[in-house]
Amino acid sequence: MSWQIASTNERTESATDCNACMHNLHSIFFFFYIFAILSNFCIWREDLAKQETMARDDDAEPSQILEHVFLGSRTHARDKELLQRLRITHILNVTPPKKMDPVAGVPNFFEKDKVFTYRRCSIFDNKAEDISGVLEGCIAFMDQAKYYGRILVHCNKGVSRSSSMVVAYLMKLRSMSFEQALAFVTERRPIANPNESFRRQLQEYERRLQRSAPKDKGARVARGPAGPQLPPAAATKANDDNDERTASIGPQLPPHLKRNVEADDDNAKDQTEDDDKEEVVIGPSLPPHLKRPRQDSNEEKSTKKKKKE
Repeated sequence: MSWQIASTNERTESATDCNACMHNLHSIFFFFYIFAILSNFCIWREDLAKQETMARDDDAEPSQILEHVFLGSRTHARDKELLQRLRITHILNVTPPKKMDPVAGVPNFFEKDKVFTYRRCSIFDNKAEDISGVLEGCIAFMDQAKYYGRILVHCNKGVSRSSSMVVAYLMKLRSMSFEQALAFVTERRPIANPNESFRRQLQEYERRLQRSAPKDKGARVARGPAGPQLPPAAATKANDDNDERTASIGPQLPPHLKRNVEADDDNAKDQTEDDDKEEVVIGPSLPPHLKRPRQDSNEEKSTKKKKKE
């Protein structure tokens, strides 16, 4: 009986030890879990603080990406003197109205001023936002601006939404890949950083551009090489020259004989015109059978005169 009690006590102690070990393991795992969360949070806070610091340092002026394209934030969009000094005429606002998003929405500050041309594309900076439907319209507006002046593309901070539009513009009209366009933008604006969803959509946009590239290339080949165009008058003259130089069927005369033949043709035409003029007589005319003897008699008279001379 004592032996059974001892074995029972041993089992109880071993079970207690196992429970204690499991409890210790759970505590250790929980500690590491909390540590990982805190570490990620600290890293995120550092990155955010760095972006905010860089944004404050960059708030003086928007970043010039191309000769006519500037990338900026709300601060730049509301500074009228800055916009006029940079000769900006068009403003692309890629934030929703304040009514839709009181926090991140940016108004068109000078929409009633005829100096500026505005376009708004309401984009929310979140993972669920689809920007593929507005890319072409934004790109067309940005490209149109270069014929009138310069354009400012802005969102709230000039980090994600506006930089995505500029990256798409470079991909479309400068034939850059997504990575090349993003590197081009971040080199000029270090805080530019499209969110993960926008990056995936821009990569898909790159694939669409690549699929459509062979069709565009074939169209360019069909139209002929690009180059400066002749003015209308010169183009018409060139077409006329081409018409004169069209190939003829059969053997061709050499150039020096061609000129003589053309000269003879011109002389023959002039002689024919003179004969036609001589035949025009005012008044009643002789019948055809009497006209020939008269011409013959005139020739005889001219021959006799030459002999006398």
